[in-house]
Amino acid sequence: MSLRHDLRVIRAVAATDIRLTLREPLFAIIGVLIPINFLLLFLLFAISGGQAPIAVVMNDHGPLAERFVQAMDGAHSFIIHTATSAEAESEIRAGSIVAVVTVPQDFDAALGAGARVDVPVEVNNLNVDFTNDIRRAVPLSITSFYADAFPDQVVVSALESDVQAQDTGYIPYLAVSIVVAGLMLAAILQGSVNTARDYELGTVKELVLAPVGRLAIGLGKMLGSAALTVASALLVLGVVILVIGVHPLHPLEVLGFGLLMIAAFLALGVLAGTLVRRRQQAIPLSIACILPLFFLSGPFGPANWLGAVPGAIAAVSPLTYAIAAFQHAFHGYQTATQDLAVDTIVLAVFTLVTVVLTALVFRRRGVAH
Repeated sequence: MSLRHDLRVIRAVAATDIRLTLREPLFAIIGVLIPINFLLLFLLFAISGGQAPIAVVMNDHGPLAERFVQAMDGAHSFIIHTATSAEAESEIRAGSIVAVVTVPQDFDAALGAGARVDVPVEVNNLNVDFTNDIRRAVPLSITSFYADAFPDQVVVSALESDVQAQDTGYIPYLAVSIVVAGLMLAAILQGSVNTARDYELGTVKELVLAPVGRLAIGLGKMLGSAALTVASALLVLGVVILVIGVHPLHPLEVLGFGLLMIAAFLALGVLAGTLVRRRQQAIPLSIACILPLFFLSGPFGPANWLGAVPGAIAAVSPLTYAIAAFQHAFHGYQTATQDLAVDTIVLAVFTLVTVVLTALVFRRRGVAH
C-alpha cells in the first residue's frame, strides 16, 4: 500500500509540474528552444570556420595543373572555386575569400622540363587562424601533388597507420559534443526553473508540510522535469540525426547514457534552483555554467589534448565524461583514457553527490524566502 501511495504521489507531483510549466509558455519555450539554438549557433560557427574559402586562377589547364588543384581539394582545408585574375583580386579585396592561388602559365611544361615552378599565393592575413591554415595547407598540397605526379623523385614519404577504424569529420564530431551540452543545458534549465518556481509560488511549503515522503516528492519533481527535458533532447537529437546526418553506431548506448546525463544534470539544476530561488536568476546562471564547461570538456577533441591546466579542469567536469560516452555511442571510439565503465560511474556518483548537496542546502536554508 505504501509503495502504491508513493507512486501516486510521484505521478501527481510530476503531472503538476508539467501542467504548471505548460501554463507558462515562455519558460516552456525557453527550456526547449535554447538547447536547439545552442546547437545551431555552434554548428554555424564550425561551418564558417572549418575551411578557408579561396580562389584559384588557372593560367594553365594542363593535366598536371588539374592534378595540383585536386591535391589542394584533397587537403580538406579549402573551399575552392576558380576565377579569373580580375575576379579573384576583387574578391580578396572585398574580404570574401582568404587567399588567391595562381597556377602559372606553362605549369605543365616547366615541370616536364624539371624547371623550378613558383606558385603565387596572395593571402588576406586579417584572420591569423585562416592565415596559418593557408600557410600549412598550400605546402602540404604541393608536397602531396608532387609525390603523386612524380613518385620516383620523392624518396621520403609518410607511412600512416590509423588508430580509429574510420575518419570522423569536424562537424560530426562537434555535433555530438554539442548534443551533450544541449542535454546538459536543457536539464539544468528545467530543473532550476521548476525548483525556483516552487519557491516563488510558495508551493514548496505545501510540499514540505504534506503528509507524504520527501523522496516521493523529489522523484516526482525529477520525473516532471525529465519529461520536459526529454522533449528538448529529442528535438536536438532529431536535428543531429535527421538533418546533419550523424547516425549513432550504438543506439542503446545513446538511450542509456542520455537518461543518465539527464538525471545528472537535472540534479545540478535542482541544486541551482534551490540556491537562487528565482527563475530570472536561474536561467542566466544555467547558461553561464554551460559555456566555460563546454569549452573545457573536450568538445573539439579529447580533453587530454587540452594541456595541463585545462586538462585538469576537464578531469573534474561531468561534461567531459558525458562527451566521451556519447562519442563512443555515436562514432564507436573512446576519446579519453578512461573506459565507458568509468564514464558511467562518474556520472552516477556526480548525480548522487549533487542530490545530497541539494538536500543539505534545503535543510540548512529551510523554505523561508
